Amino acid sequence: MKWIIKNKGIYRAILFIIILTTALLIGVIRLLDNENESPSIQHGVLDLSNWNEKQNGLISLCGEWEFYWQKLLSHDDLTYANIKPDLLSKVPEVWNNYRIDGKSLPGQGYATYRLHVITGLPAGTGLGLKAYSFSSAYSLYIDGELVAANGKVSTDRSGETGEYRPQAVYFKTTAKEFDIIVQVSNFNYARGGFWNNLYLGSPKAIALFNDHSTAEETFIIGVLVITAALFLTVFILVRSQKYSLYFALLCLIIAIVLDMAGQFALFSYFPGISLKLVIFIWYSSFLWVAYFALLYFHELYRSRFSLISVRIYPVVAALFQIIFIFTDTAFYTQYVYLLDYFVITGAICSLIIVLIGAKKNNRAGWINITSMGILLISYVHDDLYWTNIIQSSFGETIYIGLFLFIFLQIVIQARRIREYYDQKAAAELAFLQAQIKPHFLYNAINTFVSISCYDVEQAKRLLIDFSNYLRHSFDFKDLSQLTPLKNELEFVKAYLEIEKARFEERIEVVYYLPDDVETRVPILVLQPIVENAVVHGILPKDEGGRIEIRIERGETALHFMVKDNGVGMEPETKDNIFRRKFGSGVGLLNIDSRLKKLYGKGLQINSTQGYGTEITWCIPLK
Repeated sequence: MKWIIKNKGIYRAILFIIILTTALLIGVIRLLDNENESPSIQHGVLDLSNWNEKQNGLISLCGEWEFYWQKLLSHDDLTYANIKPDLLSKVPEVWNNYRIDGKSLPGQGYATYRLHVITGLPAGTGLGLKAYSFSSAYSLYIDGELVAANGKVSTDRSGETGEYRPQAVYFKTTAKEFDIIVQVSNFNYARGGFWNNLYLGSPKAIALFNDHSTAEETFIIGVLVITAALFLTVFILVRSQKYSLYFALLCLIIAIVLDMAGQFALFSYFPGISLKLVIFIWYSSFLWVAYFALLYFHELYRSRFSLISVRIYPVVAALFQIIFIFTDTAFYTQYVYLLDYFVITGAICSLIIVLIGAKKNNRAGWINITSMGILLISYVHDDLYWTNIIQSSFGETIYIGLFLFIFLQIVIQARRIREYYDQKAAAELAFLQAQIKPHFLYNAINTFVSISCYDVEQAKRLLIDFSNYLRHSFDFKDLSQLTPLKNELEFVKAYLEIEKARFEERIEVVYYLPDDVETRVPILVLQPIVENAVVHGILPKDEGGRIEIRIERGETALHFMVKDNGVGMEPETKDNIFRRKFGSGVGLLNIDSRLKKLYGKGLQINSTQGYGTEITWCIPLK
């Protein structure tokens, strides 16, 4: 949590997300409160005499419907045959939860539902219905006219064709009162009946509601698919980042699950797909959503617990998968609660993995816990809602929960990708720095050997100074590769003391330095350039020469200049110096590479043969 407080940008982003989520939830609650003002269904009758479509909006047709078990009845049958309903059923609900003569109904069978609607509307008024799926096939009639259907309703298994396909349909009333009759059969699933809500409203309201539902799902599926494509590309480019692959696969499977729980937009491209295959994909997708979530978080926060989880989970998931393959849908869908427990267990394991990571001071751990908590709560709520265990006034919350989860995961992954490339750049800079250091060490050791031949005491003093230099020079703890300017100046002076001790009056050095020497600059940039001026500029001249080291502080940058009056460079040498990989000039090449990686701009060299060389560069103050 300290990390969140220190990083105000992240803190503000999280605060913004919380405020946005709260606003959305308040909006949903207000919308649903308006919906709850709609007339209620009691004893199989819906009275719309005082209903105002503009004020009350859509009507949720949940309530008490007439229920006729093991009968497929028409409008004429119900109007003229005086058939009594077996019970007033709660809708939406699976008929397995109904009891007739004290006995619960089986999942397989067929039935008729009827709702009598009283309106104050004239005959010929246009209305619409938004129908989701029934289990497993249905035919919906307004009085005696068929207005909507999924699959083929039948009284036996061989004659039924199941189908899940939400749709919006429109019709015109023939009188001020009409019946909504729904024939349902189920021989494909463990639970049957009127298990999703049905909405009634004006054609405009139904069309708007249908378009909104489709757009909402299309948006979140589009987010998932684009996110999957993005992180799959990241994995292809950087194979070591396996979490990007697992996150991409997780997004794709979530998109499938979400579509099958909603509008079936993806499956509309495969009109010939059977209901059994749809159910198989639906159940299998839940298994592998949890598995790829485990793999993803295991890669982010490796621990002993995560390793055990990713080894055990696929074994149990494979057993479920074998059951799905070799048994009938009507059999294995009886045990949906076992699948739910297993998936929720996988989600809890993922949460524990992240908690362990957060405990180890992982900086993104708490953000990840927040995102997972939001998603887990919304999933559990909607799972209970979809299976009619609860009747929630919130409706579906998975879209908001999933969007926030994906958004926060993208933030976390973007940070990890940035850290990966920062570490990679730091490793490259450390390699370049390591190339420079031996270059200096060889010359320094040669100097010590030379001085020790005639002045042992001076050699000892120089070795002490040199040991202090090395203590700072080989400190790789700071991956930023930056150091205060005063340290760089100490390095330079230590080097020049060694060289002046060897060559005495042949080397003259003049400094022009700023007052502030605490500014951080790239480590070991100045000294190799000074060394280049000494070795390749001054020493080749018999009389030696002068080196000017000038550092000026501007408004936005530190301006560096190392100038000598040595032998200078030939034009060809100057042009080729940054293309060398070995031999002389390796120090300048590496420094130029480091500066370009850090700031986008390297060294500038001006040299005239016989007159000397001037090398300049800039270090931004920020």
